[in-house]
Amino acid sequence: MTRGVITVAPNDERDRVVLRMIVNGSFPVTAELGRSQADELLEKFARARAALHDKRVSEQGPLAVLEFAAVNPAWRASPDIALDGPEADSIALSLNHPAYGWLSFVLPDTEARALGEWLVHTTKG
Repeated sequence: MTRGVITVAPNDERDRVVLRMIVNGSFPVTAELGRSQADELLEKFARARAALHDKRVSEQGPLAVLEFAAVNPAWRASPDIALDGPEADSIALSLNHPAYGWLSFVLPDTEARALGEWLVHTTKG
């Protein structure tokens, strides 16, 4: 079995991401990535991660869900999206995660309405 350690951190100038990998006790391999390269790597990881089987949120437990949560993220919504077909009546909702940047979701009108109603009924005020 291959064993390794991967560390990821900004460089001293905080303008690049430094990846350092040690596999089976070998000499470390280091790569420095600029912002666009780091974004590209994140996207590739996200696509690979999306292909994995997931537990339901309710099965993960509260700490697993909240461990890397964004508290009070900036958000934007727009009904001005260009979709064709059955999802044409939709709204785009974007949330800004401090590590992942802007994450955008397209919600059909019925789901957007259900989310809005749930938020109104669940919040105090």
